[in-house]
Amino acid sequence: MDREIVKQNIYNRLSGVEKLLADMLPSEEVYVDIHKYIQYVRKDSRGLEIWTDAFNVALREEKAIYIPKAEQPYYIDGSVIIPSQRHIRADEDAVIRQLEGVRVLMFRNEHTVDGTYCPPGRANRDSDISITGGRWEESYTSRAGYGKSGMYDDNRSFYGVSTCMLFNNIENLSLRNMTFAHTAGFAVQAAEMENAIFENITFENCYADGLHINGNSENLIIRNIAGEVGDDLVALNMYDWKNSSVNFGPARNVLCENLRLAPNSRYKALRISPGVYYFEDGSGINCAVEDFIIKNVSGIHTFKLYLQTPRHRVGEEPGSKEVGSGDNLFFEDITIDLTQPVDKFEEYLTSDRVRGAFAGFEIGTNIDNISFENINIRLYQDRYPMSFLACVGPKSIRTKDGWEIFDPYVDCKVKNLHAKNIVVNGEKIEDIRPYIYEIVFDDVYGDGLAVGKGVFERISS
Repeated sequence: MDREIVKQNIYNRLSGVEKLLADMLPSEEVYVDIHKYIQYVRKDSRGLEIWTDAFNVALREEKAIYIPKAEQPYYIDGSVIIPSQRHIRADEDAVIRQLEGVRVLMFRNEHTVDGTYCPPGRANRDSDISITGGRWEESYTSRAGYGKSGMYDDNRSFYGVSTCMLFNNIENLSLRNMTFAHTAGFAVQAAEMENAIFENITFENCYADGLHINGNSENLIIRNIAGEVGDDLVALNMYDWKNSSVNFGPARNVLCENLRLAPNSRYKALRISPGVYYFEDGSGINCAVEDFIIKNVSGIHTFKLYLQTPRHRVGEEPGSKEVGSGDNLFFEDITIDLTQPVDKFEEYLTSDRVRGAFAGFEIGTNIDNISFENINIRLYQDRYPMSFLACVGPKSIRTKDGWEIFDPYVDCKVKNLHAKNIVVNGEKIEDIRPYIYEIVFDDVYGDGLAVGKGVFERISS
């Protein structure tokens, strides 16, 4: 099918979703001031007002609650559970802050599911939940690490949850006009969802991913996302690791636009991670990415579209060897200043001729159709001769103590790469071939473990 028709179909589907989510929101008079439930507020030993019980009772009893600006933060010392058909609206200056020392997540929907060990199905899904406005804070000063903050509960019964807010097993979700600050894990972890909008969200001094989106997700609008994070501003990890996800599977119909990563953010990458995930019974699911539009992005140095399993000992089998797939991926109106590799391994910094390729777009999956349009990239090939607009194929970094960081056995192919209006170092390029690279590993280490290659099969403009 024609590229423009495919793209317009994505926009048309998501336009209907956006209207559905707007119509879902209740009128202003329906919202009940949270202070109606002030009798459930208690004080801790320092005199801080703890609102956890008030929020939980209010959300059980009311369809919609309003959080006004207050002189002191609304402190939360546990998890607030949001049932279906519930809506939260907060004044833009209302501060909802997790109490220092709390290790569990702050907000989640009621019927969350753990899809780590088997597919969860669609039973008992929540629906029609929104949060609009407010400043949502944790009380950390650095990234805590998995299992140390943002846990599902004190027993970490959902092993791969590490977040301030969790939403999964849900349809019709709206998060808009929100600010997150000082989150030690992900600000929002969401998956197993249909019809969702994440819009006008800002991150201030957040230490891991901003939006961490996982598999079995369809019809997503991610728009006007900005700020400072310690990892990915937006991670679209359909395949993921067990310590950072509880949902695995494909994603379809995703619009991700108007992203602004703050210059002082530590990690200037955006992941789109396909792959094949295997459950305990040996069955697998293709965590494919299809019908994605990523547009109007700045501050990101590298878009990572490759399988990356957890690091493994050299010679041991990784978690999965199947690269997954993608189709109809559109990247538009993107500015990249590739001043250095985002992963500062020696092989990249010294431009190793075999393992040292890095790029604005790094591909390690099978893709039928991918399009680059209005891409403005600056390369520093005098300093990094192995830096490119795009590369495809396996990656390998072996540490001195015997770990493999990437997946050196990857064989993958991009069937159709379309490029239009590509500017490299200020000059419009008619032929992108000098600026793309096919990685070939021909038994790099002589042990049969690093054998793979990537191919751009067809290039058009």
